[in-house]
Amino acid sequence: MRFLFALCLWCCGLCVHAQSLLLNGDMEEENICSEYKQNCAPEAWLTTIAAYPYFFEDPDHAYHGLRYISFVSGNARMRVQRSYVRTRLLCAMRPGARYRLQLYVRADYPGLFDSAGIQFSPYDILCNKKPPRELNADLYFRNAEQKAARSGWTRLTYTFKARGDEGYLVIGNFRKLDWSSSLGGAAERYQVYIDSISLNPMDPYERLCPDWRKQRDTIYSEDYRHNYQIRYTYSCSRKPPQPVVLPPSVQVRVDTVIVPDILFATNSADLDKKALLLLDSLMRRIPPDGLDSIVVEGHTDNIGKPEANQELSEARARSVGRYLEYGQSIPIRTRGWGATRPVADNRAPGGRRTNRRVEIYLFLRDRVP
Repeated sequence: MRFLFALCLWCCGLCVHAQSLLLNGDMEEENICSEYKQNCAPEAWLTTIAAYPYFFEDPDHAYHGLRYISFVSGNARMRVQRSYVRTRLLCAMRPGARYRLQLYVRADYPGLFDSAGIQFSPYDILCNKKPPRELNADLYFRNAEQKAARSGWTRLTYTFKARGDEGYLVIGNFRKLDWSSSLGGAAERYQVYIDSISLNPMDPYERLCPDWRKQRDTIYSEDYRHNYQIRYTYSCSRKPPQPVVLPPSVQVRVDTVIVPDILFATNSADLDKKALLLLDSLMRRIPPDGLDSIVVEGHTDNIGKPEANQELSEARARSVGRYLEYGQSIPIRTRGWGATRPVADNRAPGGRRTNRRVEIYLFLRDRVP
């Protein structure tokens, strides 16, 4: 069992792909503004000052694709306010769990990075009444793992330990004092640009909340921009809404079922009646909507040519996978290992019999409290 458990952990990384908790992280999806009935902003991302340009379609300067966004660090000399960009998380982060946050940033003046940062909050900063000097960042650009990327972009990577109350992600200038110098230039607005941002659980067993599509639709329905957004911001700042409460994510646990060699015809991938009954019984025991994905792996002993063993192991895994596909709408992956992964001694008949097997890995959803 220890071997099987270790193998489950190994293959989980191949089967379970953690999805980002942030929507439209590459900024390529455009929002159709309700005010002007045209594409004019990124889906899922809003700026605190609607009058400032923050969405750019510029493939020559984007890190990825065509589009990217920015925030304004402010300019006290020109009396330009600082702005923030924010998005709502798709699902809740688990208290104490670790997440990898990665984004690409670019600025005309490197000094802007020192005070730029990221804040996680249960409150919408669009409704904030606090002055910028009272806002604090959870992560600062200067403390990230930094790696130079192409076209002047820098990749920032963080490992963030969640509190559990995170509802919004905010990016901006969290300097206590406004910029009072020209930073070496005469720009009216000192801007920092952002592209390709993602927030993924480091636990490979954590998945999105079951109703993530409903959450996505809610976030994408925020199509108020320009004057509509100014009205919304004024209204909600007078009566701030309650903290957002997001649905919990899902953890995946792994269960293993062994289909022994005796349930196949000799040197064949055809399942006999006992094997079909076993698989039917297996699927009946799984609760509705409880199955996340399945991996099926075939194995043989070391008798015979390696090429033939590899082919037989793949064929048996496919045979089981095809049968399990009926009535399922989940990912099912199959692969064969031939005789390369024995669990018993091939020198003994009993060991060879044990090694001739198909292993079924069931990735089951457990709701996180």
